[in-house]
Amino acid sequence: MKCRCKSRFNAVFMKNLEWYLHNIYGNYKKSLFSKLGKKVLEIGAGTGTNLPYYRPDTDLTVIEPSKDMLEFFLKKTERYPLNIRVIEGFAEELPFEDNSFDSVVSTLVLCSVKSPYRALKEIRRVLKPDGVFVFIEHVKAPENTLTAKVQNALHKGWKWLFEGCDITRDTGKMIQSFFSDVHYKTVRFNSPFIPVNYHIIGYGIKKSC
Repeated sequence: MKCRCKSRFNAVFMKNLEWYLHNIYGNYKKSLFSKLGKKVLEIGAGTGTNLPYYRPDTDLTVIEPSKDMLEFFLKKTERYPLNIRVIEGFAEELPFEDNSFDSVVSTLVLCSVKSPYRALKEIRRVLKPDGVFVFIEHVKAPENTLTAKVQNALHKGWKWLFEGCDITRDTGKMIQSFFSDVHYKTVRFNSPFIPVNYHIIGYGIKKSC
């Protein structure tokens, strides 16, 4: 049987980091989440850090592979006036029909999925035409910067400890390969978590063919 030690560690780590996540991402989320429609899918919902940013009465479906993350998430659901459906599963295999959601949300998720291209293909598939994909993701730092050198040095150990989190992914380029209408900016946070200081923050729109 697979040991859940790392899964539990990551869930507790993220739960205790929520104050920090609200502090650095809060204003960005308020702006981005204002673009969301009524029917929303959040992939990798984690411990529920995004729950305060959804509009009341949002029909929110969340999919999360970690039982330990979901344990914390479920404890929060009654605090918010949302219509929540929780599914244990993976972003690469979304169990939904085509064109099912007005919006999809991904925050700090695409770094750790096994196949980001497959996950993005699924995200685009379940979005309705003209639906919006909102994202905040840490990304690979520019070449020859100190952060890039730190990322390369810590890559393997970081990926092992944080259950597949890849600090060298060029996620912005990946998103652009699936969404022709993409708007994002790169932000460097001056935080103690040097390997994940560089982020992309923005949204993509699924244009109908």
